[in-house]
Amino acid sequence: MALVRRFNGRAGGAPGALRRYPGSPWLAALARRPQDRLALWERQPEEAAALRAAFARHRRVAVEADDGYHALRAVLPPPERRALVLIDPPFEEKNEFEAIIAALREGLRRFRDGVYAIWYPVTERAQTDGFHTALAWLRPPPTLWAELAVTDAPQVRMKACGLVVINPPWRLYDEMAPLLPVLTQRLGLDRGAAARSGWIVPEA
Repeated sequence: MALVRRFNGRAGGAPGALRRYPGSPWLAALARRPQDRLALWERQPEEAAALRAAFARHRRVAVEADDGYHALRAVLPPPERRALVLIDPPFEEKNEFEAIIAALREGLRRFRDGVYAIWYPVTERAQTDGFHTALAWLRPPPTLWAELAVTDAPQVRMKACGLVVINPPWRLYDEMAPLLPVLTQRLGLDRGAAARSGWIVPEA
């Protein structure tokens, strides 16, 4: 929330008003330290051009108009030997989960110590369970997951979304778990709102 307020303050408008959501590129830019580099990959040319314009005056931010899944081969491992790889796909393709698994297989082969965070929509339970199973078959380092549903109404197509984190920072799960009920209460549309979390590969 502090980053969202900060972004809205930069964008102008009434003090304290929250009218714009930054999106993952801006959230990452606002959270990074001065020594951190940020590489953004966007496949749609128009969106990539908009990102370039938004970050034109920002040092240590690079924008590439290309498929982010292919980027893992080009940028991993990073020279710093530390990185967060955020995969935040649009899920416009039917094979998006398969593409994520293929990218993670390559990423973990090149840089097993990296932190990988993957956002995904929950539209069909079978698809999500299959995704978790495929992740387990990769034999990754410790991997946690969390999901939040805002409703169980059948007319709502995307009722929930989830996040998987491979190599989560220390105590992330312990800090995240108490927040899920709060988010459920704040964001839930009806009594069908619920949250779940767990480990795909437990910590040792």
